[in-house]
Formats: sequence, structure tokens, C-alpha cells
Amino acid sequence: MSSPQAAPPAALLLGRPEFAGDLEQAASLVHGKRVVLTGAAGSIGWPLSEVLLKASPERLVLLDHHEHSLFSLERAFRGAEVARYELADIRDSHRLERVFAEHRPEVLIHLAAAKHVPYGERFPEGAVATNLVALRTLLEMAERVGTEVFVYPSSDKSVQPPSVYGATKRLAEALVQHRAGGERHWAVVRYVNIVGTRGSVIETFTQQVLAERPLSVTDERMTRYWISMHEALWSALMVAQRGLPGAIAMPDCGEPIPVLQTARRLAGWYRPEVVPYPIACTGIRPGERLHEVLLSRNESFAIEPLAQGVRAVHTSRDVTALASIDTIVDDLAALVVAGDREGLARVCLEAAEALQ
Repeated sequence: MSSPQAAPPAALLLGRPEFAGDLEQAASLVHGKRVVLTGAAGSIGWPLSEVLLKASPERLVLLDHHEHSLFSLERAFRGAEVARYELADIRDSHRLERVFAEHRPEVLIHLAAAKHVPYGERFPEGAVATNLVALRTLLEMAERVGTEVFVYPSSDKSVQPPSVYGATKRLAEALVQHRAGGERHWAVVRYVNIVGTRGSVIETFTQQVLAERPLSVTDERMTRYWISMHEALWSALMVAQRGLPGAIAMPDCGEPIPVLQTARRLAGWYRPEVVPYPIACTGIRPGERLHEVLLSRNESFAIEPLAQGVRAVHTSRDVTALASIDTIVDDLAALVVAGDREGLARVCLEAAEALQ
């Protein structure tokens, strides 16, 4: 029997072999470079920080707004001479100005985001201010200091989004695409769900089964795409290394997996003696959907992959449609200031639909 504390291998939850390659080789693009990583103490940022440190950048600036998490990261990396730590909220433009003026990043990987779908519905001002208004400020600063490589992690929830969170991610993709060009290798990696991230359904299921509580599945018909943490890091680094200006790429995530199947796999790992393990259906939460969609009506996968396990996304969308994105963000920023939650949700979803 497995130890109750031992996490299941990613392959068990994925139901397929991992596709990722050598992360140290993939990170070689930051060798000797000044690098800024936002959201550095998060569940993706922390392992990515470790990989980037091994690549010997000139400077690795690890920025996060969560005090204890950043403190823990700094303590874990004690002795790493190239590491710098910045406690900052990306919505604080004055603080960001000082960070960019001091460090002038050549490579910027922007993981910091508001990511909880139900909170995006309840508090749309937070999702818009973080995922759009702050992102535009960050892009403007990156332009001024000549940042060469910018990687923006988006989400498959940006495609035909039923949620404010998903809408902010689609509009964020458009912002990056609009600002990319010339020698700037600014590109998007559109993630699916990642095994090992905080706040995911896998974390919820694990907590429930270890506490011997029934597993709460929202709807037995629901499916989700999954990749491992190793695959997530590989995909981001491949986009940084090979992504063309304004390009979108996606991990080759295989077939969607029923959430009920994920719940049963976790229950079988942690409590194999309990058959069947109790499962309670709780109903879909606001902003959720039964099945995720990888591509919009104007998108398709390119024949040639960007890299091993990473698919390039081709779009037939008229590029002039992106010209409206700054006006959209201006309108949304005004609604944030006004505290108009209903207006924020409506404008966000309408604008994201127009840019599919």
C-alpha cells in the first residue's frame, strides 16, 4: 500500500507518458541574462525558479506579492548569488517602475495572476486589475527597457470563455499579441490544468481523501485536460526559446479526462481499501463549464510542432481586430475604478467573444 502522504506519480493522473524533455537544456536561453520572474513563489514559479537558477543567469529577480511565500523561497535559495528578491504587487505601478529601472530584464516570464474562476465571478475587479490593467503596465515597462523575451502563461479557459477569469485571459493574450513584434520574442503559452498547482481540483480531492471525507465532484459528466508540472515548465521554456512574436502555443495534452475518473484514481492511490470511495456531486459553480475547449473558431493547430510535446496555434483572425485592445482595457480600468462589477463582467465577456 502507498504511504498516505506520498503523492501519486503524474503519469497515474495523466493516463499517458509525459512528453517533456531536458529542462536544464531548455533553460539555457537565460544563461548570462537578466531575468525577472513574477509569481516566483507560486506553485509553478517555485520549480521554474530552481530550473532558471541552474542555467546561470546574470541575475534572476524573483518577484512575488505574498510575503511568507517569498520569504520561504529566499530561505530555500540561500547562497544563490545571482538571485534577487522583490516583494511587490504587480498592480502597484510605482513599485514596478523601480523594479524595471533597477533590473532592466532581458527575459521576463509573467506568472503572477488572479486565477480562481469563482472569485473572478464574485470579484471581477480583482481579475481585471491583475490580469489586464497590470499586465498592460508590465508590457509598457518591458518595451521601455528593451525586454527581448516575454512569456505570458494563459489558459484554455480563454477559449470561448463563460467566465470573467477566462475572458481576462483571452484579452491578455490579445494584449501580448498586439504589443509583440520586430525583434521582441513576446509569446503566449496557453496552459491546461497542471498537476501539482495550488488550488486545483487535485489538491482539493487529496485534502478530502486524506481527511476521509467524500470527494466533491461538481458534475459527473465534467472533463478536464491535464499536464504535469514538468510539462508545464518545458512548454514555457520552449515558447521562450522558439516562440515567434505574438505566437500562441499549447502543450500536447492528450485526451480530456473525466473529473470523476481523476477522483477515483486519487481515492485508489490514497485509500485503496475503501471501494467504492464515496463521491458527492455538488453542482457546477459560477463560471465553470462541463468540457474545456482548446481552440477558438479562428484557430487550428499547425502541422509542425513548435517543439517536442508543444503545438503551435495558427490563427485566421484578422490582425487588425487586436487594435481595439487598448481601448477595451481603458474601458475596463474605468469600470474597476467605478466599482461596477456588473459592467465589468458584461464588457469583459463581450470583448473576449469579439476577439475569439
